[in-house]
Amino acid sequence: MSIEYLNHALKVDGLTPTKKLILVILSNYADEKGTCYPSYGHIAKMIGLKDTKGIQKAIKEFEELGYLRIEHRKSENGSFTSNRYHILLGRGVDTPRGVETPRVGVSEPYNTKDNTKTNIDEQSEKFFNEFWEIYPRKVGKHQARKSFLKIKDKDFKKIIYATKVFAKENESTEIKFIPHPTTYLNQHRYEDFINKQIKDKTLNNLAG
Repeated sequence: MSIEYLNHALKVDGLTPTKKLILVILSNYADEKGTCYPSYGHIAKMIGLKDTKGIQKAIKEFEELGYLRIEHRKSENGSFTSNRYHILLGRGVDTPRGVETPRVGVSEPYNTKDNTKTNIDEQSEKFFNEFWEIYPRKVGKHQARKSFLKIKDKDFKKIIYATKVFAKENESTEIKFIPHPTTYLNQHRYEDFINKQIKDKTLNNLAG
């Protein structure tokens, strides 16, 4: 058991109680390298569920959010056995195959049909599109949009600036080591770059 991964799992927000429990169970089983391989059936039994469909769906969602990477395993006779999970919480890097990873947290749905918010929505979407063009790893746009629109609109320009700094500093970074945009947003990683200076007058003007 790794206390580190368990602590990270306990701090994750935005999940239903059942999904949170599944994530905690996986993290509780993780070794020091963040790997574990409990079966769907075992997890379902621990939670008290009669079938494993909900477990499979939740774990797939965790992969999309970037909380873990799923490694499909086979036994010696070629049949599939329980998956191995690589917990990614708190690592700061993502996996080569690319998982979409959360804040940790899930934002409110983006309501494009609310006429009373049309102007605000259009402006927010404009900022998100600018963010998306800048961010160097384009994975999971839908989830990234939800995470971006959860942020206060007064902070959009600062995030745009910070992301330009981040992209500039990671121009030579291998893509698999760049966090997914949802991870970057949900874990507020842009805060590490908001106050950084870069020799670019355009970026410095945006910072104000």
